[in-house]
Amino acid sequence: MLKSLSLVGSRALVTGSGSGIGRQIAQGFVEAGADLILVGRREEALQQTAEILKKYSDITPTIIAADITTTSGLEKIANEAGQVDVLCNNAGASDYGPWQSISIEKWRNTFAVNVEAPFRLCQIFAPRMMERKYGRIINIGSVYGVMGGNPSLYPGMDWDIAPYFASKHAVHGITHYLAPRLAMFGTTINTLSPGGFAGSEMNEKAGAGSSEMLEAFYDAVPMRRLGGSDDISAAAVFLASLGSKYMTGQNVIVDGGWSSW
Repeated sequence: MLKSLSLVGSRALVTGSGSGIGRQIAQGFVEAGADLILVGRREEALQQTAEILKKYSDITPTIIAADITTTSGLEKIANEAGQVDVLCNNAGASDYGPWQSISIEKWRNTFAVNVEAPFRLCQIFAPRMMERKYGRIINIGSVYGVMGGNPSLYPGMDWDIAPYFASKHAVHGITHYLAPRLAMFGTTINTLSPGGFAGSEMNEKAGAGSSEMLEAFYDAVPMRRLGGSDDISAAAVFLASLGSKYMTGQNVIVDGGWSSW
């Protein structure tokens, strides 16, 4: 049974793998034996991830510095990635601003990263998976893709991120739509939705390290802690593995019970 969770022989591409949750997922993949492709805008950050991963594997990852919101960036990824068995659409963005007045430009910037880029990467890699009759696609969503935001969890902040909420709901829409279209070709697609995680760039921007904010968060989460790297990477490894072969179109929420209230 444990062999079905091995990623030995699989080639996995992770966007936004220069930091945060993307780096944590990349670590889980290499520990499970995957050959890895690190994708992000900042080559230096990707090199840092590659250096960290040396502690867990002798596999040298392929690094592709590219902007996934541009046609040239996507073409670069398509040309340099080679075979991809596991696509993890992790890169994410958010803009803050009152929902009544946030600009359409900020809205579109968030959707370009969180929604359009994952769909376009699916257009690039899913047909190749279908031809080989094997593939795994993991779209990184958010607990905020299934519920609204509680401002009381962000004391002292004018916390308003409507584009992020809408985009993460849309991410699972992509998963739902593509799942039945890929299912007969040995290719699964699922959403993995984290709650509050240590090391998440977005949480750090929101001031998640403050004692006041952490206490408010712990009151909302039954497990009373932030998620750790092994919490998210273990779930990602499962969704990337042969063991998840009968699971598609689902939203796997890893949030310490936050959304269960």
